[in-house]
Order: sequence, then structure tokens, then C-alpha cells
Amino acid sequence: MSALLSVITGSLFAYLLYTYKNYLFIKFIAQTQSILFVLPTIITVFGILSFYGNFFDIYGLTGILIGHVVLNTPIVSHIIYQTLNNISPSEKLLSRQMGLGKFSSFLASEWPIIKKNIPSLFVLVTFICFVSFTPVLILGGSPKYSTLEVSIYYSVIFSNDFSTALNLLIFQLIICTVIYFVFFKNFKSENFLIDEHRQVKTYFHFKIHNFLELVILLLIATCIFMPIIFIIIKGLNFKIISTIQSLYLLESLYNTFIICLFSGIISTVLVYNLLILTKKRTKISESLVYSLIILSPAIMAVGYYIFSYKLNILQFPNIMIVIVLNAFFVLPFTYNYLAPSFFKITKENEDISNSLNIYGLSRFITIEWPRLKNSLITAFCVSSILSASDLVVISFFGTNSLSTLTQTIYRLMGSYRIDEAYSVSLILLIYCFLYFFAFGKLLEKIKWNIH
Repeated sequence: MSALLSVITGSLFAYLLYTYKNYLFIKFIAQTQSILFVLPTIITVFGILSFYGNFFDIYGLTGILIGHVVLNTPIVSHIIYQTLNNISPSEKLLSRQMGLGKFSSFLASEWPIIKKNIPSLFVLVTFICFVSFTPVLILGGSPKYSTLEVSIYYSVIFSNDFSTALNLLIFQLIICTVIYFVFFKNFKSENFLIDEHRQVKTYFHFKIHNFLELVILLLIATCIFMPIIFIIIKGLNFKIISTIQSLYLLESLYNTFIICLFSGIISTVLVYNLLILTKKRTKISESLVYSLIILSPAIMAVGYYIFSYKLNILQFPNIMIVIVLNAFFVLPFTYNYLAPSFFKITKENEDISNSLNIYGLSRFITIEWPRLKNSLITAFCVSSILSASDLVVISFFGTNSLSTLTQTIYRLMGSYRIDEAYSVSLILLIYCFLYFFAFGKLLEKIKWNIH
């Protein structure tokens, strides 16, 4: 249900954004929506709980569905919007010259592209929702609406029932493996989160149906952006000053930064080396990376938790466990940001590199680094922020001295310190934007002397 609603809403939203993208405000929405996907899930879920909770009972199946739709609509819309931008201007001009109406032109140009993306996106969102943790944990309201992922968490943390957890874990692993090999392995990543900045001029005479379409567009935009806006408004409360000065916030912020930094570095380095090893074998590298989604964060966390605490083997400091597990969890997303640029540059420079006998580190320094620097930094920032949004792994290995901003928000919500939770959510939101934009731009401007 979540995947179906997300794909329908996202497809409609993408089409409307594409149709009216010449408006500056609509263009801003189109460019901003992709950021929502990399924001920590707990911020959006808390915003959904606070905003939509004013209108109806948000807990239960309704809340979970709303949470999944709000979280996944941006990614569906962004992918379809980018593919729609590949429509040739001459094709749209030809439609006008042939006198095709709006609906006929849609069936001829936009619909084939949307229809081609729907099966892959439906499977992608189904998989994301199947291993969803934070929305179900918070919006489910009770074990009645628990999923396998959350049930595994309840069995280990609250019941200390490792036998049940292992049975559920194996069951989930089997289902994820079947979904992957039957459906997900055919997912094409060429347009996944890639912004090609193509501009195709669209023409239309403003009529009443255009007004209705703009109303629908703004309504969908309001539904997916309002939880974040609500967090910003509610976060600026009388508790924010004392929250900023509190010791628990400084410790959580420090732990979050360390986990983000090293998870991002490990993930980026692993993906880059995988791309080098499978340089001309794209399908192999994609299969290796995407197969990791079978091992959801809960599966990896529970597996290591049992090995380290129940069997007393493979014991490492908790922060190292969190960093490594998060790094592996974000590998598919890191790959999607880095792979297209890598394969493009490799294809362009392969012959000249071989003719000049430039290999290994020399090739990276002289040829690949100058052209891949921005892509590497973007992949690093995205993987870092996704690591910051983790609540699963830190729930298993977090302690009083090892708490991240996401776990702090969850604990404050659980103890009904709502104003403080709003303030920490706002701080986490600001942190993510600063990390992605300010820290990312700083890394890009640094003159890296690696020769």
C-alpha cells in the first residue's frame, strides 16, 4: 500500500513539476525535493507526528502509510522528473505542430517514460518500506502494527529473546533475498538521484485546468514539506537555549559527527575501490553493491549483537561497530552518486591512460582526482548524512556515553520532553544542511596537494 500510494503520488508530482518548471518557485521545489530523501528519517517522522497529529489520530496503520508516502514520494518524483527532462525539445515541438492536445501529447511523450520507471520504482519503494524501522517504531503506536524489522528490535532489546529474534531475522532475510533476485536486481540506476541539469522549454496557454494542476502540485508539495517546516517552527521554542548549552547535546553532536565522518570515508573508499576492481564490468559492481540491501540495518545489527554479547566473540568498541555497520548500510547510495561519473570519466580516459602507461595511484592523482573530486565529495557527504539518520544500529549499541542526535530525539520523545525534542530536531536539521552544503563546499574549495 505504501509503495502504491508513493508511486502514484510521486509520478503525478513529477509530471506537474516538469510541466510547470519554468516557474521559478516550481523550479525551487523540484531542486529541493531531493534533499528530503537524505535528511534523517526521524526528523520527518517527528514532523509528521506533530503536524498531521493535529488533524487525526496519527498512530497505527494510517500513520505508517502517511509516513512512508511522505518519505518516499520525493525519491519517486525526483527520479521520474529527471527522466522526463530527457525528452527532446524537438519532440515537444513536433507534438505542437501536429496539433496534439494536452492529453494526447502526454500519452505520446511523458507517459511512456513514466510507465517505464513505475515497475522499478514500485519494487524499490516496496523494499524500502519492507525494511522500514523508524516510521513503524514511532508511528505504529503499539506492537499490533509492528513489522519484522521492529519485531526483531523488540525481541532483542525488550524481551532479550534471541531465539525469536533469530527466527524473525532468518525469515526476513529469506523474503529480502527473494525480492532482490526476482525483482530488484533488474533495477536500473542510471537516473537514480542524478541531476543532469537539462532544460527543456515547455509551452502551454494558461487555462482553468492549469490552475487546478498548480493547486494539486502545491497541495502535494505542502504535504511533503510541511513536516520539515513544522519542525523548524516548533524547534524555535523557549527550550532551545538551554538545550544548546546542555552536555547531552554536545556529546550527541560530537558522536554524530565522528560517526558521520568515518562512515562516509569508509563507504566512499570502499565504493571507489570496488569501481576500480570492476571497471569494465558494471553489472558485477552493481550486483555486489545492491545485494547489500538484503542485509538491512536490523539484520546486521542483531547478527553482530548476538555474536558480541551472547557468544562473547568479535568484540570491538561500540562506536567502531556503529561506524562500520553504517558504512556498509549506505554503500548502495554512495555507489549511485559516484558510479555514473566514474564510468563516464573512465570511458573517456581509458585509451590515453593505457597509451601513456599511467596506472594505479598516478592515474588517480593526475587524471581521475581533478575530474572526480566533486562527485567523490558529494558521495561522501550523502553517505555521511545517511549515517547520521540511523536509529537502528545505534539503538542496539548506543549507551549513555554513546548517543547520537537521532537517538537523543527518540529518547526525549519517549520521556515526553517534546519541546527539547523539537529543538534537537532543528539542530540536527541545521547540522545536516551545514554538513552537506557548507562542509561539502569547504572540501571542494580546499586545494588538495596530493601530488
